[in-house]
Amino acid sequence: MSIPPTAADQGRRRNRWAATAVATTFLTGASLLGTQGPAFADDKPTTPGSIYESDDQVLADMAKWSPVRDSESVTGLPTGLDDKQVNLSDVSGGQVNYNPDQAIKDAQEAAKTFAEDPNTKEPARESAKRLYQPINGLAQAPNYTAPRFTGKDAFKDEWTGQNLEQFCNQANHDKDRAGQKPPCAFVGKLTEKYPVKGQAGDGLAGGGKLTYKISSSVTDEKSETEGWSVGGKITPKIGDGKSDIPAEASFTYSYAATSTKRLQNTMETDVEMTVPEGKQKGWLEPRGNGAYYTGYIVYRANNDTQQRMVAVPARVYVQSRDTTSPITWFKRVK
Repeated sequence: MSIPPTAADQGRRRNRWAATAVATTFLTGASLLGTQGPAFADDKPTTPGSIYESDDQVLADMAKWSPVRDSESVTGLPTGLDDKQVNLSDVSGGQVNYNPDQAIKDAQEAAKTFAEDPNTKEPARESAKRLYQPINGLAQAPNYTAPRFTGKDAFKDEWTGQNLEQFCNQANHDKDRAGQKPPCAFVGKLTEKYPVKGQAGDGLAGGGKLTYKISSSVTDEKSETEGWSVGGKITPKIGDGKSDIPAEASFTYSYAATSTKRLQNTMETDVEMTVPEGKQKGWLEPRGNGAYYTGYIVYRANNDTQQRMVAVPARVYVQSRDTTSPITWFKRVK
């Protein structure tokens, strides 16, 4: 007859399990604090091996822990905009086969779903409705598609004379529309999953030990702006006691239209890695827990007599809906 374990025995077992998880996979989020599973705060996959030898292995585990969708929508002006120029060739038969007129329909459908969600608060609900409900009394002009994305501050709408920042983020102060925002949304197709965000040090030949301090901070995070879900900025930090990873490892992110989770900062954590004999190089690799989507920022513009839908090519980094961790750290060798 077996004797049930005491509370102290259970505690020791949990501690040994947590130590094993930290020794075999180094991931940011509450998991590194020993209070959650070995991967992310919201799920507990099987603890992976301590060493990853190929990108395919990394991507396979990321797909389990932090799944991303083939297409995404973001309400309001995306925070995670890639400022490099995006030409129409990138989104029409190039990187992504995405017709702008179809993108406008998809954005309107996403706005309708968002507006009809009982969890959507006012005035965001009414703001979203303006994307798919025409303005009474104004004629419908043909849709307009910008030839390229030149940055949210550089693009200017031909009718309003405003850039995307000015147009999409202005609050309405009319009495019957107080707090509402202009009807803007992003829709895009998946182009790059789990991007690499820097590298710890120059690597080390086989047989040696690497020691790192890792952490990440989340700034400019806002849960809602006038009802819209927005995003923030992630700054991962990796050091070997001598230097940190390059500053470009910081990146901004957006939340999906229906996302309800928020990212968390992580405490500084010590990580050790032994490069096996026979391997040429070992390093610690951070991967963003999300994906880049290429598509369009869609909005409705109007003048005194007409209204039209506008589609502006853009590339947006969207955080995975299923994790609260910003970065996953992988021990890599080759």
